[in-house]
Amino acid sequence: MIIAGILFLLGILIGLSYGYPAIVVASAALTVFFFPLWLIRGELGLFSIFVWVGYLLALQSGFLLGGYLATPDDEDE
Repeated sequence: MIIAGILFLLGILIGLSYGYPAIVVASAALTVFFFPLWLIRGELGLFSIFVWVGYLLALQSGFLLGGYLATPDDEDE
């Protein structure tokens, strides 16, 4: 749960600062990091797949929120 919160905040920072290529790289890095870790520790299973999906959703939902917050407001004229 703490990791998901950190990934959400990281996604907000990416959304505020960078574009979609950065979130693709971050998602790939997350996958490349966690799958070998789970394989080495012998924890890779169906539950780990659900955790991975949750981590990706946290990262990408933070990115969407950051992108929304970075969008300039329309000034009423």
